Formats: sequence, C-alpha cells, structure tokens
Amino acid sequence: NTNKKSNENVEKTLDLYMKNVVYSIMENTQITKVIGIYGGRFQPFGPHHLKTFKWLESKVDEAYITTSDLKKPPRHPMNFKEKVRHMVKVGIPKNRIIMEKSPYVAKNLLNKFDPKTTAVVYVVGGKDAGRLGRKYFKPYTKDMKGFDEHGYIITAPQVGNISGTKTRDMLGNPKVDDKEKVKFFKKTFGYYDKGIYNMMTNKFK
Repeated sequence: NTNKKSNENVEKTLDLYMKNVVYSIMENTQITKVIGIYGGRFQPFGPHHLKTFKWLESKVDEAYITTSDLKKPPRHPMNFKEKVRHMVKVGIPKNRIIMEKSPYVAKNLLNKFDPKTTAVVYVVGGKDAGRLGRKYFKPYTKDMKGFDEHGYIITAPQVGNISGTKTRDMLGNPKVDDKEKVKFFKKTFGYYDKGIYNMMTNKFK
C-alpha cells in the first residue's frame, strides 16, 4: 500500500509538472503567422486596389481581400459574386477573396486560424486610419499579439487616383459611346471580358 501511494503521488506530481510545462509553452507561444486583410466596397476593384493588395502581400505571410455581399445602388451596385468575377480577372486568387458582413470584422476568414499564434494586419487608406476602434485596433508593430487580443492597422501608400465613383460614372454614362467605354475598360483593368463589361455597364447606369 505504501508503494502504491508513493507511485500515485509520483504520478500526480508528474501530471502536475506536465500541465505546468504545457501551460508555460502556451503562455509563451510566439506569433507564427501574420495575416494581411484588405477590406473594402470595391465597386469596382480598380488598378490602385490591385497595387495595394500586391504591396500588402509583400508585408505579410498571407494576404486576403474581404468585402460584403451588400447590393444597394448607387454606391453598392455589385454583389459579392459579381465583384469576385472581376477580381479574379485582374489576378486575385479566388480563395483569397472572402465574404464578410463587415470588411473590417473578418470573422469568416479568421475562423480558419489559431487566435494565439496568428496576428492580423488590416490595411487602410490614410483617411480611414483613425476610424477604427482603438481598443481593439492598434498601430502596426513587430511585437504583435494574437488576433483574439488585437488587430493592427497599416496605412497603404497612395497609388493611383482612379476612384470607383469616376469608373462607375464613365461606364454607366449613356451619353458615352460604347467604343470609348470599351477602350476605358481595357485601359483601366488591363483585360476585356464582354460578359463582365456588360454587367458593369448595366450595373453602373
């Protein structure tokens, strides 16, 4: 009986020791992956958006685009599927485009990652940097916490000046000749797809 109790005590001690070791490892886990998120309306996704996404890709381990399925003309004429059709054509991998109710609350995307070992960086324009809640969002830093504690903000460089409003006005304007619209479409997006062109010109009327 004495040996049995002694063995039980040893087992309990070892068990407690292992629990403390695991707890210590968990407490000191470092960030092993940084996810970059570029959220927005993208009505439509333009060349400056593509440049910003490519820039973000160079800063993080994996970059994603988040956008909503909201369809409410005139500011939101395209739904999620329509936006994806176009984004894929300009070179964004389909699996890097995620639908979110709010582009800056990436719940669907972040469900795939460990909140303790994954940090998240949201890229924003200069005018939007101060709009996000400061309790959760912090300025970008190398000493990051997991996304369950904080999200980090990085300001995108200014690239291009073709706004979504100007693009919609041009492609949706019934007074502009179709040949001019096609020429503008090709020059702006770097490709031409008749189906997507027709979809945009109809949506932007």
